[in-house]
Amino acid sequence: MESYTCQKCGKTMNSSNFFTYKNGEKTEMCKKCLTMHVDNYDESTYLWLMEKMDIPYIPEEWIVLRDKAFAKDPYKMNGMSVFGKYLAKMRLIQWKNYGWADSEVLRAKSEERRKMAQAEMERTEARIKEQYENGEITEAHYKTMMNTESQYKNLSFGGPSPVGANMPANFYNESQFLPEEEIPDATSELTSEDKLYLAMKWGRLYKPDEWLALEKNYTEMTNSFDIQDADTINTLMMLCKINLKMNQAIDIGDVDGALKFSRMYDSLRKSAKFTAAQNKEGKSDFVDSVGELVAMCEREGFIPRYATDIPQDKVDITLKDMNNYVRKLVTQDLGFGQQIEDAIKKLQIQKERLEEDDEYTFDDDDSNPILADQDYEDYYDEIASQKEKDTMILQGEGRYGIS
Repeated sequence: MESYTCQKCGKTMNSSNFFTYKNGEKTEMCKKCLTMHVDNYDESTYLWLMEKMDIPYIPEEWIVLRDKAFAKDPYKMNGMSVFGKYLAKMRLIQWKNYGWADSEVLRAKSEERRKMAQAEMERTEARIKEQYENGEITEAHYKTMMNTESQYKNLSFGGPSPVGANMPANFYNESQFLPEEEIPDATSELTSEDKLYLAMKWGRLYKPDEWLALEKNYTEMTNSFDIQDADTINTLMMLCKINLKMNQAIDIGDVDGALKFSRMYDSLRKSAKFTAAQNKEGKSDFVDSVGELVAMCEREGFIPRYATDIPQDKVDITLKDMNNYVRKLVTQDLGFGQQIEDAIKKLQIQKERLEEDDEYTFDDDDSNPILADQDYEDYYDEIASQKEKDTMILQGEGRYGIS
């Protein structure tokens, strides 16, 4: 799909974001920029667009599309949605051969029909209103039968700003907001030196109140994080600018723009470690989990119990004794368990040795045999015989020798 660049916002987008002239060329500005000042209830805000696109203006058709958009969601109705649908309708077979120059002729033909329909509608609305006031019909029935233009005039827009809408000047109920003259002007206290400093720091394209907002956010961030190098300072200033633009987009109802700035803000904030979790890494005294609490107790020792002036009862004393007992088991362990295990092992070893001694026990007659003189003679004769055999082997004689 071919891309085009909007002359107003400078964004490059695909062709679906631009209106198309009758000759097939795309508009110089995108749909959003071209219709950003369109008020669907003020002809002077959109007639010049119809002349530019060379399409006829038929109020009857415009009102039908406008009422449909209003009935669907009045807070989301904007100039782009109504004008886009009207432009597409004017390209249908019954209108495509007409241009802006034919508007008067077509308007004169539809004006008579419109007047007749308007008169009939006024009579119907008067009858419906009378029935509603007399309690003959419900409020839902009344709103369904009433003309949307009448409902729009009586509608109270006290809620949030409609997304991207170009509503008329009375869209907001000014009585619900603090008058502007009652809000103190903080910028009036800025001196020439202050303005010069802020302009050099943040840029001269910002207004004085925006300078103050940027400086306030910057100061709060520097108090919350440890910033020591120029690169981090530049990143922080960029974060402050993105945060300002994001808040401005939210205030004017530009949800798409706010989401884009929000993604930029989150990405840059995480990469620069400007988050609460990453800020905690540099603070050793920050404890927010049981594991860290246990580690601190193991490193620093037991946390002493704070003394109170309240008299202790038996339950408090019992709890204190139990805590002291557990503390002694951990800090003053005498190794009773190990000593018991060692004693059991020693007993087992002694038992095994006794069993081995029993296997080699002799009777009284065999344990101390009595040797006679003949035994000694036989022993020495055997030794002499062995020596003789050894001599014969060394001399090569006898059956063990070499012949």
